[in-house]
Amino acid sequence: MDSVIDAWRERILAHERDASAFRGAGHGHGHGHGGHGHGGDGGHVPGGHGGFTYSNRPQDPFRIDDPVLNALYAALPSGGTVLDVGGGAGRYALPLATRARHVTVVEPSEDSCEALQSRAADAGLANITVINESWEDAEAPSADMVLCSLVLHHVPDAAPFVARMQEHATASVVVVEMMETPGALEIPFYERVHGTAPTPLPGLPDVLSLLWAMDIYPDVSMLASETAVIDTDRHAAMEQLRRRLAVEEGTEADERLRAAADELLEETPEGFIVRGVRPRRTAIVTWRPTQNGA
Repeated sequence: MDSVIDAWRERILAHERDASAFRGAGHGHGHGHGGHGHGGDGGHVPGGHGGFTYSNRPQDPFRIDDPVLNALYAALPSGGTVLDVGGGAGRYALPLATRARHVTVVEPSEDSCEALQSRAADAGLANITVINESWEDAEAPSADMVLCSLVLHHVPDAAPFVARMQEHATASVVVVEMMETPGALEIPFYERVHGTAPTPLPGLPDVLSLLWAMDIYPDVSMLASETAVIDTDRHAAMEQLRRRLAVEEGTEADERLRAAADELLEETPEGFIVRGVRPRRTAIVTWRPTQNGA
């Protein structure tokens, strides 16, 4: 168990060291991780490194075409409660509140909490409580479903983080994770612009290894693959790439980025994608807290 957990921690810390090296080289904004939040729906991006902004724009709380959300609906007991750990600005918390008795969101970003509360008011949803704390420090209630979406791969000390989720779950723990973390989109650009890429953050295989090491044996449902779109506008896509690769406009690194974009960006009816990057595969990882054999 210790070797798996240590390897997980070292991988995330190695990513942080690599990101800090790019930032320290004077390349711009950088992308470390200062907290935990999936950044969904335009919410908290830990240290400036969440999903591409395009995927984080506000979404309709009443949408019915979201495969992840539909899987979460299926896992939610009728009239159940939800605790969303690192819930950002409410990508899933808001729509879940349309069906759950109550939703509690624990989110360390004050901006995301304010955005979530504003959007909840706009949608007429009064059954959401927002706790502006880190998960490790928050005094949160138990819930039927404890949800953690695209957060765990940012957490160095993941074992106690997961154990705490189990302690708060009365029916199920649900983790949403991808086969490869969002940074997979950037690797080809890093290699062409900086000559190397940061150590990749953990993906689904690593999450499962971590859970198995904790004597947790979850059910895994793979959703249909989807094309990862950076943005519908090329200029906006370039701005996002500059921010995520820590590149200042007008520099030599920016010239290399422009050349890489000419080679790698492909316009599709859905928006700009990256040539050679495999489609995104998302998994719903679910287990009952009683499955913990520790």
